[in-house]
Amino acid sequence: MPNTLLFFLLLAAPAVAHAQVDSVRASTLPGPQLAEKAYNSGLASFNAQSYPAALRSFDQAIAAKEDFAAAYTNRAATRYELKEYLQALADYDQALKLEPGSYTGYFGRARVREAQNQLAEADQDYSEAVKAKPDYAPAWYNRGVLRFEKGDYQAARDDFAAAIKADPKLAYAYHDRGSANQKLSNYTAANQDYTQALALQPDLLPALLNRATTERRSGQLPQALRDYDAYLVKKADNALAFSNRGSARFENKDYVGAIADFSQAIKLDAKYAYAWNNRAAAQLKLEKYAEAAADASEAIKLKPDYAEAYFNRGHAREMLRQADEACQDWRKAASLGIAVGDRYAAAAGCAGEAAD
Repeated sequence: MPNTLLFFLLLAAPAVAHAQVDSVRASTLPGPQLAEKAYNSGLASFNAQSYPAALRSFDQAIAAKEDFAAAYTNRAATRYELKEYLQALADYDQALKLEPGSYTGYFGRARVREAQNQLAEADQDYSEAVKAKPDYAPAWYNRGVLRFEKGDYQAARDDFAAAIKADPKLAYAYHDRGSANQKLSNYTAANQDYTQALALQPDLLPALLNRATTERRSGQLPQALRDYDAYLVKKADNALAFSNRGSARFENKDYVGAIADFSQAIKLDAKYAYAWNNRAAAQLKLEKYAEAAADASEAIKLKPDYAEAYFNRGHAREMLRQADEACQDWRKAASLGIAVGDRYAAAAGCAGEAAD
């Protein structure tokens, strides 16, 4: 999935009545005016990504006005960018004491807690943020990402839907709702969500790749292949995309094309065990047994508990008249969870006990 979108609103300083005093020098500005000036300087520095300068300005604003909630909130945001998480958390706590129920305070503190892997606390703060401002899409979206990552796909889908309701143009929310729908095997809905994400943001390539996967899983191989092709025209350095298109070609009985794609995946990532195994499976279909055995062996070297690779190598070795080795591979595959391996071993007259 893509990374979590980070949204943050810098609060505008409240208007302050200016005293009518002749020849006021900057060094003698009243506290509220000095605080406002420093605060606005901090906003400008933050927006320019000059975080150390922003931090100094927000320090000055707070020194001049100790109850300046917006300055605490934005100093916290600055400290978040500087990865000073403990200090950021303290600032958000203070901002929420000064302004209880501030959705920006809860949202910002949630991001800090998420950065510290305090996921339950982050979820709680995102929940407070949407309670305080139900139409704040970023809080719904970020909470949805948290819930997706912990495997609560139904709750994640509901959060992404709420984000879309709050901001119908939020392409990432459509994309991630599509991924939640895919996890829930709602492939038609997933396809629609990925399509809408691409309509809103045509360069959102993960949506193209994920839509292809959804189409594969729902048996729409021609559509899946078109999407894989479109993706790889724009991004030809993704081993996973080549491997996935190879799988689609394999399912479409285009074994030569599948081997080409798995080979390209291996060229991009020589440690990609799944591509080695999948190429072995395609080699078997073309009766290239020595090549298949070699590819499966490489997959096993990279992933010693790879049951499918043992299973495929067993078939290759059987056809190469390496009966004992084939039996060992099938038994190993069975011990790793492919129960049919024992049946193949028994049918071939292999000695030894079946896997438990």
